[in-house]
Amino acid sequence: MDGISESPHVQRRLPQRYIDRLAQLEMLYMLKDDPLMRSGFAGGPERWRREREPILDAVTEDGAILDIGCANGMLLQSLVDWARERGVQLTPHGVDAGQHLVAEARHRLPGFAENLHVGNVWNWQPPRRYRYVYMVWDCVPVYFLGATIKRLLREFVAPGGRLILGTYGSRSREQKPFDLEPFLKSMNVPFAGRAAGGEPRITNFFWIDA
Repeated sequence: MDGISESPHVQRRLPQRYIDRLAQLEMLYMLKDDPLMRSGFAGGPERWRREREPILDAVTEDGAILDIGCANGMLLQSLVDWARERGVQLTPHGVDAGQHLVAEARHRLPGFAENLHVGNVWNWQPPRRYRYVYMVWDCVPVYFLGATIKRLLREFVAPGGRLILGTYGSRSREQKPFDLEPFLKSMNVPFAGRAAGGEPRITNFFWIDA
């Protein structure tokens, strides 16, 4: 794909302040009782579905899906269930930097515990490639995002597969979702489709064919 294969993954270290922030987020998530809040969402189950299910607009057939930043596995479990309602069978895989969250995800998805890994997408080496790879844009600092997208397409997404990128806004903070479209255009990366979730729209999703 034009603009993808020519740039190798840049071997830089993530800033320590970012790593510390991930550890703080895990601690905050683990303090919550609600499984949605332990996945970083405070809007309740109805909003959860309205704002996350559009991810599946990019899913057209059965296959393995990797959730980068999977937290406690709640999103993976939801996507598998929602996809089944659409007649699509997804096999869940996930990776997250928080070892306690991954332990909870393994408990939530016991039949797929071996598919759930502790690691950070920036330097984690995937054991295989996946039909679908999903990542929220801020799983890495924004100045690492371009190199991460290229690496995901090169090393994570199976040939003929899709990379799905999500951006979440915040109602409580009156914050709109990050606009990925100009970012992708600046990288010369054409996206194959897009979807939005929420009423009013508060999540955006873009997908890129490998």
